[in-house]
Amino acid sequence: MACWEYDIKSVRMGEVGKTKEDLNLMGLDGWELVKFVGQVDEEGMSTAFFKRVLDGANI
Repeated sequence: MACWEYDIKSVRMGEVGKTKEDLNLMGLDGWELVKFVGQVDEEGMSTAFFKRVLDGANI
């Protein structure tokens, strides 16, 4: 069974192109978007939860 590593990041939501760019960069590092939480703040940011398989860690 795979072990997971988790991360929580702020993601730009004001411009679709920038949001896509941010998410694609996370994906290139092996991160998978789990979900967005909360509202978009006044700066156009939203909180996102990501996960990826922890290298070499299996149960």
